[in-house]
Amino acid sequence: MIDVSFEINGRKVSPNRVSDAVEKAILQEVADNVKKALSSVRCPQHGERPRVKVKGSSLDRLNYVVEGCCQKLIDEAVKRLK
Repeated sequence: MIDVSFEINGRKVSPNRVSDAVEKAILQEVADNVKKALSSVRCPQHGERPRVKVKGSSLDRLNYVVEGCCQKLIDEAVKRLK
């Protein structure tokens, strides 16, 4: 499974713990879209999946930070997220 985490305005956020229904829906949709885009991405050498941190100062200014076991995996994940 693809690990997706969120950091909004410097604070770790979990979609399941957001009280505002609209914010919760936005975060869940972002997580679902990332997981769908990267569902078939796996490092051919190490067998690992990418990890994605979604970071931003607010919900309308989010960026992806992709981490992985090697640069080849990171490059493939970034390509799929564009």
